[in-house]
Amino acid sequence: MSDQNTFLTSAEDVAKSLLAEHGATAQNIAARKLVDAIKRGDTQDWKQWLRVRECIISLGDAARYTRRLSDKLLWTIEQTLQSDMPHLASLLAVILQDALDAEEKAKNEARTDAPQKRPPLGGGIDNDVPEYTRRLSDKLIWALQQAVAQGQMEIARSLKPIYEVALEGEAARAKEYMARNR
Repeated sequence: MSDQNTFLTSAEDVAKSLLAEHGATAQNIAARKLVDAIKRGDTQDWKQWLRVRECIISLGDAARYTRRLSDKLLWTIEQTLQSDMPHLASLLAVILQDALDAEEKAKNEARTDAPQKRPPLGGGIDNDVPEYTRRLSDKLIWALQQAVAQGQMEIARSLKPIYEVALEGEAARAKEYMARNR
C-alpha cells in the first residue's frame, strides 16, 4: 500500500474510533488536535487531522457546526489549509484560541448565573447558519460580524486585516479571470 493510501486509511480509522468513543463531540476533538498541530507547525500532523475531520463529516457527522465564533474560525482554518496557506492558518489558529478562551470563560460565567449583557457566545436563539461558500472572505466576515456582535473586539480587530487581505486577493483573482476570458 502506498504512503498516501496508508495516510487516508489511518485517517478514516482514527475518525471511526473518535466517532465510536465520543459521538457528536468527535469533530470538536479532531478540531483541537488540528489547531494544536498548526500551532506546532507540524505539517504532516495537521494534514492528518484535517483528513480526520473530513472523514468524520463523510462518515455521518455531516452537520458542520457554524453557530459559535470558534466554529466559523475553524471552518476558515480548514479552507486555508486546503488552499495550501499554512501561514494564514497559523495566524488564524492564534485568533481561534482567543475565541475558544472567551467561549470557555463565558460558559464558566454562565454556570455562576452571572447576568449576561451581550448575546451568548454560543450563538444564542438567533443563531445564523451560513450556507456553504467557497470564498474565504465570506467565512472571515461571518466570524468578524459575530465577534463584533458578541463584544469580542480584540478578536474582531485581529480578523479585520485578514479579511481585507482575503477580499483584495479575491478581487485580484476575479479581475485576472475577467481579463483572461475577454
